[in-house]
Amino acid sequence: MTTALEAYNYPTFDGYVATGADVHEFAAWPNLLHVGEHAPDIVATSLDTGERLALSSIWKRRSVVVEFGSFT
Repeated sequence: MTTALEAYNYPTFDGYVATGADVHEFAAWPNLLHVGEHAPDIVATSLDTGERLALSSIWKRRSVVVEFGSFT
């Protein structure tokens, strides 16, 4: 059985970078969210459990740090 971590989308990401779309989208980031503004309520998939979680359901219980980037 493949875990979510093992199934990370490297081939998809590499293809995306090859198109140059990442440069265009990255350039738009400074205009999307500014210091002091509320973060968007996003839904993400837990790499540990595969569970879909809304950001708002987590930050009601504890502090949350969201990294909009890649650690790879």
